[in-house]
Amino acid sequence: MISRVLTKIKFLVKQNLFAFLIIGLWFLCNYVYFYLLTSSYFESVYILFYFKENDSLWGTFYANFTEFIIFGLIFSLITIDLFRKYNPEETCRDIAHKLEDHAIIIGYNHLGQRLANFFDKIGVKFVIIESEKKYIEELINDEKPVIHDDVRKMDTLNDANIQKARAVYITSDNLEVLLVGCAHIRMVNRSCKLVCRVFHDDIADLISTTYKATTISTSKYASNRLINKIESENFQNLLIIGLNHISYRISKKLEKYFPNIRFHIIEEDEEIIEDILLENQEHLIIGDPKDRSILEKVDIQKIDCVINVTTQAVQSTLLITKRIRELNPKCKIITRLFLDSIAEILENPPFNSQVMSSSKDTLDYMKKKRLLNF
Repeated sequence: MISRVLTKIKFLVKQNLFAFLIIGLWFLCNYVYFYLLTSSYFESVYILFYFKENDSLWGTFYANFTEFIIFGLIFSLITIDLFRKYNPEETCRDIAHKLEDHAIIIGYNHLGQRLANFFDKIGVKFVIIESEKKYIEELINDEKPVIHDDVRKMDTLNDANIQKARAVYITSDNLEVLLVGCAHIRMVNRSCKLVCRVFHDDIADLISTTYKATTISTSKYASNRLINKIESENFQNLLIIGLNHISYRISKKLEKYFPNIRFHIIEEDEEIIEDILLENQEHLIIGDPKDRSILEKVDIQKIDCVINVTTQAVQSTLLITKRIRELNPKCKIITRLFLDSIAEILENPPFNSQVMSSSKDTLDYMKKKRLLNF
């Protein structure tokens, strides 16, 4: 709290330095005048700060002018200027720069949020770096140690005091952010713990050996867990909703190890489909999974397990689950969801869905492997 107040005072002085200089010069000149008039250091100070009146013409003018013009006008301008110019992002950045022996979280996605909540709960100091302001706007308003900037810029890491950080967690799924971030981090801090979320296994090996990093994969852990569920419960007719790294890994394993299992993937965003190309396009259906006609294309009544790994809004997830339950009240539904409060709703009627969280599972894995100890 004290640090934040001092930071605000620093910005106040910096942004209004000229006004403060004018005020200081005004008092200095008048102090000299009153000293020449009274030949007393103390009496001049008393007059200067209204502890004693001076009956001269200038003394009367000084008192009125200083009170109504200097204090009234100048300080009101400073106050208005402070509210107009004060940038909470700069305060957050300055607070972040002062931390030492801390953790740095790069990427405020679901995993990044869980890491932040965990560190906050156990009292570990941490800085969050996120390029998308919409994800950290609330943290900025609360003046948390957050940096809204691109981690690919060395200045961003320097502002997070990377030199004195004890651990860095890169949760972003952007490959360029991952590679450039690792390179910059190791340039200035070769001893900190470096944990990276990586989707591609070959890239994970490269990151691990080149930058002495520990790699994790939320999609890998989630897909392995789901494949185990499919195998143990002997599901034969699957519907996967959402095309992403998790569904991609599941499809690859189903094709390789379980060729007799029938499955389809529904995805409505064509840009995602272009980014993640399935080798066997016959499994892919383009359309809205809330649409009855789309669900009928996969013969929804005969589906024995629905795996919803979409990253759509919670509202869409609820509507998708409700529509599937209307058409197939007996099938198993497994829903990937971040919000624990909504998870309780989905687990009860009329949805009756099993809920999983890949970020929560990954955090538990990181705890088990002591990746959060430094």
